[in-house]
Amino acid sequence: MLPPTGFRALFCMLSPNESSFQTLEEVPQYVHEATPFFIGLMVLEVLVGLLKSGDPVYSISDGLTSISAGMFSRLPSLLMRSTELTAYIYVWDHYRLVELPWDSAWTWWFTFLGVDLGYYWVHRFSHGTNT
Repeated sequence: MLPPTGFRALFCMLSPNESSFQTLEEVPQYVHEATPFFIGLMVLEVLVGLLKSGDPVYSISDGLTSISAGMFSRLPSLLMRSTELTAYIYVWDHYRLVELPWDSAWTWWFTFLGVDLGYYWVHRFSHGTNT
């Protein structure tokens, strides 16, 4: 039997049926579900460090610095993903030709092949430029 969904989501161990949803409201709050596991692992690290050496493994300031650095390192990605999502929604609303059913195997195969073909051409064109 697999562990609870929150633990498996932390390690990307969800099946396609558990991670595909028809509406946005059905999508679980994965970050909220995984947060207790993150905190639990951090507490476990502190406890093991205390038991092993008798001294704290790291200070609170080091932990806050690491968390802040991690948050700031994600900002460019957040900005880029927001731009991509906005562009995708605009194109979807104004220029879509067909609407394929999300739960059809044909849709997923067509999408897989389309993404792979797109990657192939981007990769091939990148060999023609000196960057």
